[in-house]
Amino acid sequence: MFFHKMREQMKVIIIIVVVAMAGGLLWAGGASLFGGKQNSQPAQAAAPVAVVNGQAISYYDLYHTFINRLQQIEQEQGILPGRSYEAVRFQALESLVGSVIISQEIDNRKLTASKAEIDQEYQNIVDQFPSVDDFKLQLQWAGLTEDVLKARLAEEIKFDKLKQEIIGDLPVSDREIQEAYERVRASHILITPDTDSEEGWAEAEQKAQEIWSELTLDNFAELAKLHSEDSSAEQGGDLGYISRGRTVPEFEAAVFALAVDEISEPVRSMYGYHLITVTERQEAEGEEFENVRSLIEDMIREEKGQEDLVAWFEGLREQAEVLYTDHQMNAYNQVRLGNFEDATHYYKLAIEEQPNDGYLYASLGDVYSELGQLDEAIAQYESATEKFSTDFSLYMALGQLYEQADRIDEAVEAYLKSSELAPNDIFAQLSLYSYVNRLERYEEAKIIEERIAAYQELQSERLKEQEAATQASESAEEPIEESATEN
Repeated sequence: MFFHKMREQMKVIIIIVVVAMAGGLLWAGGASLFGGKQNSQPAQAAAPVAVVNGQAISYYDLYHTFINRLQQIEQEQGILPGRSYEAVRFQALESLVGSVIISQEIDNRKLTASKAEIDQEYQNIVDQFPSVDDFKLQLQWAGLTEDVLKARLAEEIKFDKLKQEIIGDLPVSDREIQEAYERVRASHILITPDTDSEEGWAEAEQKAQEIWSELTLDNFAELAKLHSEDSSAEQGGDLGYISRGRTVPEFEAAVFALAVDEISEPVRSMYGYHLITVTERQEAEGEEFENVRSLIEDMIREEKGQEDLVAWFEGLREQAEVLYTDHQMNAYNQVRLGNFEDATHYYKLAIEEQPNDGYLYASLGDVYSELGQLDEAIAQYESATEKFSTDFSLYMALGQLYEQADRIDEAVEAYLKSSELAPNDIFAQLSLYSYVNRLERYEEAKIIEERIAAYQELQSERLKEQEAATQASESAEEPIEESATEN
């Protein structure tokens, strides 16, 4: 498992656009980039959203990459507000632009993947599964076919060759390889100071010394559970396996200097004093080490070559001729570059194409705000709230614009509307309460305060219901357990 993880880590590339190539976003962006069936797509989907050095990226490509990126972000952060979609969409487009640039560079260098290389990589993946049938089932669940997977592997192989041409000459020493392989299984007892003062640290050190004086391998776990101020205390101080570069320097130096079953004296770090013992060591020797040596070397070289890869890609990106044919994406790019006048032009064109998209009006309002044209900014946000009348964030932003224009009554009205639309967003309610209270409109602030209280009461009732349900479930299980014991 450890070596499989190392192998997977080697596929993680430094910059987003490179990840798009090696990590799957390129392929998820739509088969049309690499031989998909454009003819089966509607004309609008096949239309270009951008053109990179003469090669088109279609709306079909962008849509699928955007959805994949959005799902990934929302799995990590929760549901995003609609205002965020524009930024995510542009990020998805940029990843596709980068992927096309890299693909074109691979073609320029005439890098290829042979059938034997593809088959070997394919078999390496199959070997990670208990059986071929299990692999095929997982492949089906992932929505992939053998041909699609092999096409992806071919791109990955070619990209690995490209990286080799860029950073392949970076030296990696034997010592670096050995240290990357070495790891230890360790346990510790952590004593933290009560206060961040000399006296607090002195007391923590004294306590650590007292524990160390009676510490043995036999009672280590017991004393860890009793004294350690760390979450590992419940496991008797066991931290599991530790690789270099994963802990603070003082702890790493101490733990890798210990022999198996040796206990350290108190070691100070930013967290406190550690008493450490090593229970297992994985040394850089033997057949297993030799089998993964080249993988480790590649991994280290890739880590060392991060800056070179970034610099290489940035140079390639600067030389590329990228034309954004989608007005909204072009407008967003102009904002990113600080070209606000151009941004207003393209947002207006985007609105002509999508007059019912309230977020386009909001984006145009943001640009007018940057230009200091407050009345225009307010007008656009008013249009945005007319189109999307249930989005509390639009009313909140409109209220802030009203406030800047010293239109206090309208600002308070917008804040109250925002509060009304977000009854279950406690963070929004707290912000809105602060805004209205700051304007010394205390009666209106009280309305929001009551909504906050209602939310808190609702959460309290839900917590009580959950606790009651848990108790009922536990009570229902008790007779069964007693009966089983009697039998």
